[in-house]
Amino acid sequence: MADIKLATFNLYHFAAPGIFWHERKPSATYSEAHWAEKKDWIAATVAAMDADVIGFQEVVSFDELGALMAANGYPYFFCTGHPIFDEDDPAVYVNATVAIASRHPFVSVRALSGVAGVPDDTVIDADFNFSRTPVDAVIDLPGIGETRIFVCHFKSQGAFVDDDDIDVLSDWGDKVRTTYMERAMAGVNQVAKRAAEAGAIYRMFRQTIDADPDAPVILLGDLNENPASHTISILTQADRVWSWGSVPANGVPEPFAYLKHVYKLYDGFNLVPMQGLVRPNTHGGIISGSVLDYCVVSNGLNPKNPRRRGTVTKVEVFDAHFELGPPRDRSSDHAPVVTTIEADGAG
Repeated sequence: MADIKLATFNLYHFAAPGIFWHERKPSATYSEAHWAEKKDWIAATVAAMDADVIGFQEVVSFDELGALMAANGYPYFFCTGHPIFDEDDPAVYVNATVAIASRHPFVSVRALSGVAGVPDDTVIDADFNFSRTPVDAVIDLPGIGETRIFVCHFKSQGAFVDDDDIDVLSDWGDKVRTTYMERAMAGVNQVAKRAAEAGAIYRMFRQTIDADPDAPVILLGDLNENPASHTISILTQADRVWSWGSVPANGVPEPFAYLKHVYKLYDGFNLVPMQGLVRPNTHGGIISGSVLDYCVVSNGLNPKNPRRRGTVTKVEVFDAHFELGPPRDRSSDHAPVVTTIEADGAG
């Protein structure tokens, strides 16, 4: 059967010249020459990845990205909405969007603007929204069938303190005390937000899995957490279950034992044997970076599931630019992750 490739690709401030990222300064916008160089690098990287579907993060100039992808063989493109700009300076963007490009037509595609039915006994508010609105698409992938695909960019790391809140304080004792307190509360917010986003996306996976336990569902995203984090375990349900109520973990009757796997999600990298002893970094650099970018799949794509619709066979990290350049503004501070799925003939 044919292989299907899916990629996640954080573009690092895909914003046309004249748009500034986060603050107005010469180093936070592109010259026409550097913008052309960046788009050429993206096009070359997209060609090298040869993916059927690509999820993008840090998209600001979405019309330009759609045109670039159309010119490179991806006629189907969707972006979740408009980026957010500074109220005091409309040339400065403060939050980007995500997008999806595909060689295959969408069965459906929408912006996932909220998550209905979140239990009242969680810290997730009834009016919860993601820090960046995800893509929720269904694509009929050859040999696999209709596949639900989410593209996400979870809340960024970092506890940011507003300079204006500190500058108005004349006493240095007040400055120091207030900085620490605001940073602590901001830290709570960003950690809680990512955890809520992970739980919300798990619920969205379950919408499909509850109706069809072997359905193929995929998340492509910059999740801003490392693989061993509690946030990722919330999403994948990777932590060990010690009991099912009062029944010990190993006490599930044999006819129902497979259900332990149906309702978990899987980091694609962990499904491939012999991927290597060291997991490649996807952000920051080969030596000093971290892993933030993932393809997470349902049990319907798990190689160990005899009823699977496809098989994850390879995960590649396209990180040559970390060592060889060009600089990150003309390439990216992230490395795209490409997951290959062997179709099992369902489509």
